[in-house]
This record gives sequence, structure tokens and C-alpha cells, in this order.
Amino acid sequence: MSGSAKKKVISGQKLFGMQVIDVKGSLVGTVKDVGVDTNEKQMVLFVTTKAMTDVELTWSSIQSIEDVVLLNKQVETPPAPAETQPTPTPPAAPLTHVCPNCKFSAPVHAKFCPKCGSSIK
Repeated sequence: MSGSAKKKVISGQKLFGMQVIDVKGSLVGTVKDVGVDTNEKQMVLFVTTKAMTDVELTWSSIQSIEDVVLLNKQVETPPAPAETQPTPTPPAAPLTHVCPNCKFSAPVHAKFCPKCGSSIK
């Protein structure tokens, strides 16, 4: 090993949460996990994209790891899922009834008005 080539080992724990940037400078996502492809015998990064989908990147697609993971290729990420409109909540049941006789607000469970004694239901 020459004097300029230093061995550099990075812990998998340090990679978690790192931003992944492609060769065009676009943010791909963040590192979620590191794995091993036993068929190809290489390391794999599992990245959660901006669209909240997961992609696997082989170790050969990594150019550099410093403050971010820099890739040596462009990564096409799927578009973000369409935002769904929240379901409107039904109006809350009233907590009081209005007395038909004197217009007093009586509790919903009352059968008679507490002010004038008239039947509410």
C-alpha cells in the first residue's frame, strides 16, 4: 500500500441516516440499512428515497463516502405518492339541547328543562 492510499473503514452505524446524492447532485434519499448480496458477493445500501420508497444500491455504485454518500451514477426514483385528501370528520354531536319553551341550553341527557321544567324530548 502506497503512502497516499490509506485504508479507510466506515462502520455501518455511521452510514445510517446519511444522505445519498447521485452524480447529478440530486438528493436520492437517506441510508436505511446495509446488507450483503450473497449471490453477487457484494455490499448493498438500502436507501429510503424522498418519495418514501426503498431502493437498493450496490457498493459498486458508490463513488465516495464522507459527509454524504456520493454515487457514481444517476438514480431514477419513483415519484412521491399522490397526497390523499383527509376524510372530513362528521360534526360532533351537540352537548346541549335548546328548550322549546324558554330557549335555555339543557344538557343532552335531560328530558326536562332545568330552568322551566318543560319536556325537551
